[in-house]
Amino acid sequence: MTTYAILDLEGTIDPIRLNQAILSAQRAHPRMRTLLRRKRLRLFREVKEDLRGGVLAVQDLASLQGATYERCLFEFLNRRIDIRKELPFRVLLLRKNEGECSLIFTFHHSAVDGLRALLFVRRIIESYNDEVSKDSQSSEDARIYSKKDELLEYANSQRSRVKHYYVKMFSYLFHRFVIDAFPLPTRVFHDRSGGSKDIDHYARNIDPTELELIGSKAASAAVELNDILLAACFRVVEKWNSMHGKASNRIRIMAPVNLSPKGFRNVVSNQASWLSLSTRPEDRADPAKLLRKVRADTVNAALNRRAFSLVYFFYFCSRFPLMVVRGMCRFLMITRTYVDTILITNLGLTWSKVGSDEPAVTNIGDSRIVNITGSTAVVTPMGFSICIGIYNKNLSISVAYRPALFSRGKMQEFLHLYAEEIKNYQVGPQGS
Repeated sequence: MTTYAILDLEGTIDPIRLNQAILSAQRAHPRMRTLLRRKRLRLFREVKEDLRGGVLAVQDLASLQGATYERCLFEFLNRRIDIRKELPFRVLLLRKNEGECSLIFTFHHSAVDGLRALLFVRRIIESYNDEVSKDSQSSEDARIYSKKDELLEYANSQRSRVKHYYVKMFSYLFHRFVIDAFPLPTRVFHDRSGGSKDIDHYARNIDPTELELIGSKAASAAVELNDILLAACFRVVEKWNSMHGKASNRIRIMAPVNLSPKGFRNVVSNQASWLSLSTRPEDRADPAKLLRKVRADTVNAALNRRAFSLVYFFYFCSRFPLMVVRGMCRFLMITRTYVDTILITNLGLTWSKVGSDEPAVTNIGDSRIVNITGSTAVVTPMGFSICIGIYNKNLSISVAYRPALFSRGKMQEFLHLYAEEIKNYQVGPQGS
């Protein structure tokens, strides 16, 4: 269960200086220097003070005979992270030639979610540039040293804002695990049937002009850009399956939600929950109607704090011994009943100007960051996940997928279809 971030750079990077910047970021965020330990059948994180050796690896394509960028990236992404023996992230500086390189991060999802991973990357780059901002300063992560569960306390604090709060939390859980369990969600058509858990990566961009037009459509329909991204995902899954002779009944999208308790928004950890949004064929027939439904469901979930119901569920599960928790997880995954059709993450602006919602382009030393892509974990039996972010006014859409299920050609086709669906989405008449 790993997430990753890839920074494409123009220029050169000093590995010694980069390693020092990584160590500085680890000192600011102790979760990123922890090992997973077990005591009395329960798990806890042990903070490692001795950071000799570091996590940075350096490779030069010119010195690797016959190696390609794609092959090196594939091998790095598929090196498993054993958080019992090593830190929960790795960094690779991959030099393509004298003027180009990539900085590739992999993170174990148990330690950090996608948004906080980007905060950590930002802290590293600011340390490299000797310009650490106040926004990135972080005190010691109390979650590592305290027996309290801040996410649970934050969830409890929402009671005064939602009428019949605990009744609704129980109702959402009952609906998620009982009523909404059947019929099983539609699966995305794939052209292979292998069993390997290796992942690969493919990405493409929507340029600033096209992104501005999409934003204008969203504004005219009184919705958010994310609503169009979600609605387009529902429709493209249905179109994709139809192209390959497969019917789509209920499509269920897993959409991560940023919880961020007050006081912990700049702390690097895992603070994400998710929503499972469903549609049926009649909902997807009219794109404008689908967009309104997605918007209404998203607003309703936010107002009623629906994502917090899973905080209670996982807290309840954590009270059991580790063996029981593992059994629960395997049951949820193997039965496929509770796994959604597809996972889509919208990171928003992956780099913004300090104190502003405007996008920014930044450097790391003398190198310019040309593009940023990333992705979340690939969950069985989805087979692939979609990650979306905006950098330098470009909308980056990337997929992490299992080649055992999807060929690279099929992933390219799917991503092209999704990008076209986003660009040409019909939002309906203004004000409808």
